[in-house]
Amino acid sequence: MPCPGWTVANHATRPRSARRESGSQKCEIVYSALVSGLGRRLSISAAAWLLACGTAPPPREQAFGAPPAPRLLPVAAVVDPCAPVDDKPPVALATSYVGLARNARCEAELQAMMQEVSLALGVSCTYCHVPGDFPALTERKRVANWMATELIPSLRKRSGGDIACRDCHAGRAKILGDPRRRELAIEWMTLELGERFEQAGGGPLYCKTCHGADLGRPEFRSRVILSEHLPQKQPTAERLTP
Repeated sequence: MPCPGWTVANHATRPRSARRESGSQKCEIVYSALVSGLGRRLSISAAAWLLACGTAPPPREQAFGAPPAPRLLPVAAVVDPCAPVDDKPPVALATSYVGLARNARCEAELQAMMQEVSLALGVSCTYCHVPGDFPALTERKRVANWMATELIPSLRKRSGGDIACRDCHAGRAKILGDPRRRELAIEWMTLELGERFEQAGGGPLYCKTCHGADLGRPEFRSRVILSEHLPQKQPTAERLTP
C-alpha cells in the first residue's frame, strides 16, 4: 500500500532507487518534498479551496435513514412539574388517561410528556391529534397507547433502565420506512430490536416471539401492532419515559 500523499506524479519524478525503498522510506521522501516548496504551494491552494468552499458539508445520514437522535430529558428530570409554584397547587388534569399518559399527575406533567413524545418521534402535535379536538381518538393515538401499555411492558433493555420512546424512534416516526420496506424492517429487527432488547421475563427475542413463526414460514404473522402477539408483560409495568 502506498503511503498517504504518495501520488503517481511524485512517484514518477523520483529516482528508481527511491522507488524501490520501503513504505516508511517512501513516506519520508514524499513528505520532505511537500515541505520543501511543494508543501507551501499546496498549503496556499488548500487555503484558497477552503475559503471558496466555506464550511464542511453536513455529515452523512445515519443508519436506517435516521437523523441524529435528539437529546431528551426524562419527565421531571430537573424539577417536578407537579410541584406547587408560589404555594399554588398544580393545575389538575381535565380527565383521567389509560394509555400513554396514564401516569400523568397534573396538566403540566401531561404537557411535558406530550412534548417529549413529539421530540422522540420528530413530529408535531397534529401528527396524532385532531386540530381543534385534541381528545378525539385517532388511529395513531391507538398505536401510541398500545405501545405504551402493551409493547413496552413486554420488553426490557439489555443495558437496563426504563424503556423510552426515543430508544427506538430516535427522532423518526416511521423507523421501518415510509412506506415500510421489508428489507429495512428485517435489518432493524435483527440489529436493533433483537440486540438491544429482550423479553420482559428474560430470554432473547426471536421472530417467532411476536410473529408466531420464523420468517419465511406460512404461519409467520407480519403485523404485530395492535395485536396481543407479544411476550409476557412485566409483573409491574415501569413508568413510561417518552
